[in-house]
Amino acid sequence: MSADDVQQTIPARVRHWAQIYPDKEVFVFYNDEGRRALTCKDVHILSTKFAALLQRRGLKRGDVVCNTLTNSPERLITDFGIMAAGCVAANAQALLADGTDLLHVINLSSCRLLIGDNTLPGGAWDLLKPHLGEILDSKVKSSNAPNLEMVEFVGVKGGSNYLEMLRQEGDQVPVEVLPTDTALYWATSGSTGFSKLVPKTHEVMILHSSSFTKMFQMHQLNTKVYSDRPLGWAGGWPYVFIDMAIPVVMSDTRGSIRDQCQLSWEAVRKERCTTALLTIAFMKKLAERTYIQNSDDVIQRLMCICTGQPFAKHCFEFVGKICNSVSSAYGLTEVGYVSSYICQKEEDFKDNLVGISRQMEVKVVDEQFEELGPGKDGQVFLRGDCMFKGYINNPEATKAAFTDDGWFKTNDIGHFDEQGRLFVEGRQSDAIMHGEYIIYPPWVEKNLRTCPYVSEVMVVPVPHRDLYHEVCACIIPKPNMDVTTKMIKDYCDPMFISDSLHEMSAKPAYYVLVENFPLRPTGKPDRRALSEIAAKLTSRSP
Repeated sequence: MSADDVQQTIPARVRHWAQIYPDKEVFVFYNDEGRRALTCKDVHILSTKFAALLQRRGLKRGDVVCNTLTNSPERLITDFGIMAAGCVAANAQALLADGTDLLHVINLSSCRLLIGDNTLPGGAWDLLKPHLGEILDSKVKSSNAPNLEMVEFVGVKGGSNYLEMLRQEGDQVPVEVLPTDTALYWATSGSTGFSKLVPKTHEVMILHSSSFTKMFQMHQLNTKVYSDRPLGWAGGWPYVFIDMAIPVVMSDTRGSIRDQCQLSWEAVRKERCTTALLTIAFMKKLAERTYIQNSDDVIQRLMCICTGQPFAKHCFEFVGKICNSVSSAYGLTEVGYVSSYICQKEEDFKDNLVGISRQMEVKVVDEQFEELGPGKDGQVFLRGDCMFKGYINNPEATKAAFTDDGWFKTNDIGHFDEQGRLFVEGRQSDAIMHGEYIIYPPWVEKNLRTCPYVSEVMVVPVPHRDLYHEVCACIIPKPNMDVTTKMIKDYCDPMFISDSLHEMSAKPAYYVLVENFPLRPTGKPDRRALSEIAAKLTSRSP
């Protein structure tokens, strides 16, 4: 392989930065117990030591290792160590309380070794134990997971220091890792069932990393990133370290955190972060905290990257309170980040604007897959070098995801404007079947947000005996206002056309008030969970 080829693998990049900036702190983790930092040299040495441990356990190049650890130095080192051993790192973080989604990932990936923490009550390991039975000398023999052979326990309680133990491990046997080798499996969010697994090669991850830093206009000398996104998900992977050795600051979720907002803000302030990856819901919580009012130095330098949901213009109320600019970012597990739109002034932004993609080909099509012109909504299709080739062990889903000429069907609804900028309004699958009429929530939500009593809104389906679904608007009311559903209904109902054929109207049949929206562990609003809450509330309505 040429020198250029060598640089197209993740272990090679880790080694490269250790040689160039050995003492530079590139990962900093905060929790109530304090601050833990890793230098470039630490990341390289510890990850290769973990690779040696995997070799001693009998792991070979191409074997799959599932990682259930949450954000922490241990999670970072074990992930990089898996790849340094030539193995595949599969994310296995729990979404379901019975652990069946974890078991699904273990079996779908043909995982040989599982990384768990048996010192944290209620964690992923506690969910898996009933499925795996008794573990003897870290060996697993379970009919529920026939390919799983071993568990590597990485504890943090009881005074154990796993990373210091790793330093005593022997040296790794060098493994030839190729750019075309699979580096990791990302799991889709699983909002419509069990997750699908998306394979990512080393060269694709290098492309993702380069695209990320360019997209968000990051520079090596003055950029420091705070991220509250999980390391094992597409939105939280440490692209900036791999591409430029840019430092990343995170919450150490394996320790105690009494107040996530305050901890995050203190970390951003103390580390002088210039960029923060946050959800809109978290931005709102921060903006309501009084301790940020005397933080002009932080606000003036900080750009927030909003991930996980369409970004509405009203969210600019956060700008000036917690940051000087925002970036509305669009991406998918299958392809990584696609585009973003960075803006400082509210008047320059429109709802759901995500900019122009420099990374991928993008088009918007109708139901016959014919390309649509500006201003016309349709499904967003993508194609490019960063595209995944197919889901693991799921040929049916793979075939359904692509057109014959290689375009990926995102299942997202969007359009272009006359300037060629992309707008993404939400998932096509969020559509509400209302009799014979299909209602797309983003359009309804956009109108309802103009109500002076509404802080945020999500429109979800609730069951109806004859029409299949009725439309329910779940409202977070404006703070410090005595808001009633009648006030909202009286204001909003006239926005919608209504006739004798009730199902032909998008007007909500119900308005319910909620304090907040349920979130998935990825930070995205959970429409399915909110729909279930709304169904219970509306079933009691007169």
